[in-house]
Amino acid sequence: MTVAVTVLCALSAVSPAMAADPAQSDLAAWQRNGKPDRLIVIRPGVVDLVHHGVIEARRSPGTADVRMSWLAANAGPGWITQDGDDPSTVRVGAAVLLTPGTTLRIGRVTRKVLFSAGGSAASGTWIRGSRATLDIRDTTLAAAGPRGGSLADGAPVRPYIYMGAGGRLDISDSTVSGFGLSGRAASRFSGVTWGKGSTGSAVRSTFQGNRTGLRLAGSVEVLLNGVTAKDSVEDGFVLNRDTGTSVTGLTARGNGRNGVTVGGTDGRTLSRVTTRDNEGVGIRATPQHGLSLVRADSGSDRGGGIRMLSCVTCTVSDATVRHTKTAVSITGPGSRVTVDRPRLGGGRTGISLGKDISSATVTGGTVGDFARGVSVSGPRVTVSGIRIDGSRTGISVDGKAHDVALREVTITGGRTGVTAAATTTGVSLTSVQVRNASGKGLTSASTGLRIKGGSVSGASTAVDLGAPARLDGLTITGAQRGIHLTRTVRATGTDLDVLAERKGIEADRGSVIDITDSRVRAPLAMAGDGEIVRHGRTEVTLPPFPWLGFAAIVALLSAIGLQTVHQVRHRRTPRPKVARHVRNTA
Repeated sequence: MTVAVTVLCALSAVSPAMAADPAQSDLAAWQRNGKPDRLIVIRPGVVDLVHHGVIEARRSPGTADVRMSWLAANAGPGWITQDGDDPSTVRVGAAVLLTPGTTLRIGRVTRKVLFSAGGSAASGTWIRGSRATLDIRDTTLAAAGPRGGSLADGAPVRPYIYMGAGGRLDISDSTVSGFGLSGRAASRFSGVTWGKGSTGSAVRSTFQGNRTGLRLAGSVEVLLNGVTAKDSVEDGFVLNRDTGTSVTGLTARGNGRNGVTVGGTDGRTLSRVTTRDNEGVGIRATPQHGLSLVRADSGSDRGGGIRMLSCVTCTVSDATVRHTKTAVSITGPGSRVTVDRPRLGGGRTGISLGKDISSATVTGGTVGDFARGVSVSGPRVTVSGIRIDGSRTGISVDGKAHDVALREVTITGGRTGVTAAATTTGVSLTSVQVRNASGKGLTSASTGLRIKGGSVSGASTAVDLGAPARLDGLTITGAQRGIHLTRTVRATGTDLDVLAERKGIEADRGSVIDITDSRVRAPLAMAGDGEIVRHGRTEVTLPPFPWLGFAAIVALLSAIGLQTVHQVRHRRTPRPKVARHVRNTA
């Protein structure tokens, strides 16, 4: 115990000297940063070249603001050098550490900077700093093979850029390609990273072929504007635990996983995010509160367009999603999401509302050419003012969905307009219009279904009921069969107007429907072995005779007859002859 105390006192006694000794500080920095083979330590007014933990040389730029061109001219071979054939190209063969109060500027003179990818972690190249500034403008940063050649996928240790607490990293009008470690270090050094407590910006720049294109990990007030991440091994953009980030105009294209992954921060707004051809989801939101996603545009992302997991009080506004299996997916416990004015087309499901959500609202917009336009499996869902075209099933309500309200929805084409499964309850339709469904307009096995207003036109069966329901003010036209009740089903109808081409209402054995103040017109208005009870001013008649069509047919037949009579009467009349001196020039 005495020995330990003595050693601690001795270390405490020499620590001020060690802090004042640059060699000791460089050694400590070298050890903290993975003991790289070559480390350039930039301090205010001094640049140390540390080789295997020992200062090999010292340079004096005379200022804390250092340019990459100055390093290339003064560091020496093996460290940072200019390309002999192209002075604007610089080759970096060492790791670079920015200490507090220093600035490194890259660009203008150095239009291209090649970072050597090492064969091991110690021989890798990178730029790191904290409470320092890294400014990159008008240049290209790229990873190169150990001998300056092309970079083989997965073979060498790739370079990376990381800015830590209190630091500032700005990248503008530049390209960064081939960066990012793999393995356990990938989550921190996966390409270009703004770490915890750092700030800065990326503007009009491209991140191509990195492990992760660009990562914000606890950063503060970073500006992202007009940035593209493409061909990443993993995600294009990762925004996690960052605060005050301003995002406008991100593009994620052809990345190996998700285009954009966002989470860990509440009250965030993402505007004008475009994703294309990513292997995963275009935009993936992990658990958070208050996310506002505005004018997102996703196309051909293989894992789906927009996926929101346990997103509470979140909004998706004016999103456009095309050609993916699920355009918008809302899932996860506690999810409360509003989808406003979407434009969705082509795929398996337009909007999927999962069984474990808390609630969801869909308002306005268009959905077209899906197997299912809107799939509702969760509770407390409202879908209003949306138009669904050409989807095999317009709206599907299944799972344990309850308290589902469909209001002023228009569904055109497809096979089935609306389906409600037997496991659902509290489903209501208000002013829903189903047009030209090739199969059934509405089919329900949901107990207590309520329909108020709306219409079904042009279906084989307009309404097919497999459970008790109440129908008020529904209009049916152009259907082969108006309303069908399966065995033992009881239903009521008020102010119905049914015009069917074959059967008006068909009730199977044991079923009962009470209709009040309604009108049923069909060649067979009442059919089946069930009971159809009429109340009030209910009318049951044949469909109206098509007088206009009949008149047209009569007129056509009359014209044909008159023409025939004319030809018969004049069949022996000789053709008129023209005098020989008359010449027909018509």
